[in-house]
Parts: sequence; structure tokens; C-alpha cells
Amino acid sequence: MPRAIGTFASRVRMPLTGRACLAMMVHMSRDTKVPPNWDPRATIRLRVDKFELMTRVVGATTMAQRSVLIGVDRKTIGRAINGVIGEVFMASTIAALRRHEPALRACGLTPSLDELFEVVTAETQEAAA
Repeated sequence: MPRAIGTFASRVRMPLTGRACLAMMVHMSRDTKVPPNWDPRATIRLRVDKFELMTRVVGATTMAQRSVLIGVDRKTIGRAINGVIGEVFMASTIAALRRHEPALRACGLTPSLDELFEVVTAETQEAAA
């Protein structure tokens, strides 16, 4: 039996051989339509200043308090501040801050994706430099 180099997640976990992995990658590449203007270097960045301001307004001034407020580990917040963001962090942050929406609105702040996160592409990074 050939040595397995990966696994295929389905109802039954079965090892994939090199040939099966290649066949699956070819199949997936045929099915995936990439837009012509897609930038592989695009990423989402936390607007740290807005994040810190909003969390301070609702009473979370330390990383520990922010992690309790959002419901994630302190390390996750540190990674987000350094640029590594996942959808769970984004959703948890917005949901937590929306629970304090009246206090935030009183300060002129809106807990929304557009307010807290920005899409960064190569063009925006070049323009900022």
C-alpha cells in the first residue's frame, strides 16, 4: 500500500496517496473560479486604535478584560493586533461590542465590521508607504 501523505476529511477519514492528492488538487483547481482582479496578498487588518477605544469605553482596559469581554484567549487578541485575524475573532468582537452599543453610540462609535476592520491590499500598502 502506498504511503499516505494527507487525509481526506469526510464521513470516513482515509489516507490520500500522492496521486490522489494531485487528482484532488487538479479537480479543485478546475472548480474554483478566481476573479481576474484577485490579489493573493489581500488581507484583513484590525483597526487597533478603534478596537482599543471601543473596548476602553465599555470598561475593558487590559488584555485580560478584553479577552473576557470578547470571549477569546488573550493570545488571540495579541495575534489580531499583530495582523492574524480569523472570522471567529471578528464575529465575537462585533457581537460583544454590540451588547454595549448604547454606550458606544453615546461616544459616536459604531461597532461594525467596517469600523473595526479594513481590507489591506498591495495597492493600499504601497499608497501608505
